[in-house]
Amino acid sequence: MKYIPLIALSLAATVPIVSGYAITGDSVNCRSGPGTSYSVVKTYSKGQDVSITCQAPGTDINGDNLWDKTSDGCYVADYYVSTGTTGYVTSKCGAGSGGYPITGDSVNCRSGPGTSYSVVKTYSKGQDVSITCQAPGTDINGDNLWDKTSDGCYVADYYVSTGTTGYVTSECGGGGGSGGNLPGLDATQSSHARAIIAEAKRENLGHQGCLAAITTAITESNILIYANRNVPASFNYPYDDVGHDYDSVGIFQQRVKYYPDIAADMDPAQSAGQFFAVMVKVSGWQTMDIGELCQTVQVSAFPAAYEPNVPAAQAICSAEGY
Repeated sequence: MKYIPLIALSLAATVPIVSGYAITGDSVNCRSGPGTSYSVVKTYSKGQDVSITCQAPGTDINGDNLWDKTSDGCYVADYYVSTGTTGYVTSKCGAGSGGYPITGDSVNCRSGPGTSYSVVKTYSKGQDVSITCQAPGTDINGDNLWDKTSDGCYVADYYVSTGTTGYVTSECGGGGGSGGNLPGLDATQSSHARAIIAEAKRENLGHQGCLAAITTAITESNILIYANRNVPASFNYPYDDVGHDYDSVGIFQQRVKYYPDIAADMDPAQSAGQFFAVMVKVSGWQTMDIGELCQTVQVSAFPAAYEPNVPAAQAICSAEGY
């Protein structure tokens, strides 16, 4: 664990679109979405070069869960593409280009964030959608986020392959939160904070849970996702900055020694879930001093570092109505 002052930190540079990667298998299918359940759009021959426009997580193929969206508009398993790594070589699909694929069959897009709203249109499995903002709404299999698309309607986030159950963009104005950036945070930090708060809400952990998680996130990383030079696999996932503190990664600086699921460590909502899993086992956590609670969960070398950030966390949680 480490302490980072609440100051602005630079983001990782955008990775460029790349081309000229060879297919390594015979008759490799390129599908309508990032997984074997999607329909086959076309087939590539061994040795054929493909251009990758973006990448997305999907069905695991022999230990590699990345899928590469090609310039043909379909997804091929990264395992069969000679990129030289099992990690990202370009941007994640949906992060500025390419859109996020729909994962279900005939998914309704509604006039508001919930099943009580009228159906505006229907998306097909594998169809890409662009997300303009997100809002809480009807819970669908444990995911209460709804994504407003560029078509002006809302689709349940559960049926959109964003790679996380948390926010990937700003909250829609008036949808139960403040919209825009949260107090003292930029757009990236606000997105991560909303993902953490959404997880606290999903687990019904109340204001205390929100305060503990956001205070910890501010103290440990300034609410930014950190890769770590000592953990090469951490670079396989989207990150905002790079650290080198032991094997600590992600927003909560969770040590891989104790939290071996690196994909979860590097995801705002999932890493918050790991934090909460420890927190709720602390006797009296519901009424404990926030600084003390954070330290009990994190076991930091800087036990006094949490308390000064409680007021900032208070403002952030309150802005989200929590």
